[in-house]
Amino acid sequence: MKVAIFIDDFSATGVVTNAVAIARELDARGMQVRLIATQAEGPLIEEVPPAVSIVGLLPNKNSGSSRRGRLRRSLAAFRKQLRLFSPDVLFSAGNHGHLASALVSRALPRCRTIVRISNDLDHMIGGKPSKPFSRWWRVAKFRAVAAVADRLVFVSRHLARSRAVSGTAAVTKAVVIPNGVDVASVRQRAAEECPHKWCNEARSVPLVLGVGRLALQKNFINLVRAVAIARQSRDLRLLLVGSGPLKSELLKAAAELGIADAVEIIPPVRNPLPYIAQASVLALPSWWEGSSNVLLEALACETPVVASRTAGNAEDVLDYGRYGLLIEPDDPEGMAAALLVQCSNEVQLPGDRASHFSRESMLDAYAELIAEQAAA
Repeated sequence: MKVAIFIDDFSATGVVTNAVAIARELDARGMQVRLIATQAEGPLIEEVPPAVSIVGLLPNKNSGSSRRGRLRRSLAAFRKQLRLFSPDVLFSAGNHGHLASALVSRALPRCRTIVRISNDLDHMIGGKPSKPFSRWWRVAKFRAVAAVADRLVFVSRHLARSRAVSGTAAVTKAVVIPNGVDVASVRQRAAEECPHKWCNEARSVPLVLGVGRLALQKNFINLVRAVAIARQSRDLRLLLVGSGPLKSELLKAAAELGIADAVEIIPPVRNPLPYIAQASVLALPSWWEGSSNVLLEALACETPVVASRTAGNAEDVLDYGRYGLLIEPDDPEGMAAALLVQCSNEVQLPGDRASHFSRESMLDAYAELIAEQAAA
C-alpha cells in the first residue's frame, strides 16, 4: 500500500509535526510512505523516519518566494511525482496545499484523496471576517476541494461545525479526528536543555512564551500590549518563537511601549518543548485556530496556559477554564490580568488534562481511515 503525504511547507510547525507522526505510524504498519513538499528544508525534517522518502518539488534556493508562488510553480513537478509513485492514497496534510492536491489528484483516478482541515475557514476578528473577500475565496476553494476529495478530516468539532461547512455536501464526507499528544514523548523531549537564558531565569523573572507564526491570526500584538500592562505590576519577559511578516511590527510595538528589553523573538527551533516546559505561562491569544498542538504540548508539560476563547477548540481543551485561563483576544487588560494570575500562587494548573487527548488514538484513527480508503 502506497501513501503520499503532501505538506506545502516544512516550516509550518503544527502541520509538519502531525504529518511526520502520521507518516511514522503508517511506516510502522508496513505502508510505503512518501512525504512531498514544495521544498525539502526546515528544522523538523530531521524528525522524518529514515524509511519515509522525502521529495522536494522545488530547489531550496526558492525559499524567499511566497508560499502561493511556490505552490503554483510546483504543480507540474507534483503531478509528475504522483504519477511516478502511483499512490493508493494522497493525504493532504496542510491547508494551503489542498487545492494543489485536488488539482493534481484528478490525473490519478484510482488514487483516493483525503484532506486534513486544521485551521478555521472563517477567520473572524471581533465577529467579522478579517478580510471578507479572502474569506469568500477561502470558502470557495474549500468547497472546490470538498467536491473532489473522498474524505475531509477536521481536527476538531469546532471546525466541522463552522459556517463554511454547515449545510453543504462536505458534511457527508466529514470525519472528526482530534489532535492528540504523546505525553511521555513530550516530557522526554522537554527535558532537554533550553539554550535561552530567559528560560533558566524564569523562576526569578516570569517568562511568557508564545509559539507560532508571526501573523495576524496569532494576535501576538495584543500579547505584547498585555505584557506591557502586566509589567506595571510585576517584572515579566516575553519570548516569541516563530517567523513571519509581523516581526518588525511586534518589535516596534515593544519599543514604543517601553519594553524592548523584555521582548525577544527567535526563529522556529527543532524542539520547542524545553522552552514550553520552562516557561512560566504559555500564551495562545489567537483570533482563530483549528486545534493547537502547542496548547496540547503545554498541557503535557504541565505549563500554565492563557488562551483566547476564539483559539479554535481551546475552550473544549481547557474545559471552559478548569485547566487554564480563557480570555477575550481583543482585551489586552484582561489578558494581562490572566498572565499575572498564572505567574502567581493562584495559578490555574493543567493537571492531567493532556491524558484526555491521546496521540495513539489519533494515529490509529488516521491509519484506519487511510487503509479504508486504500481498499475502497
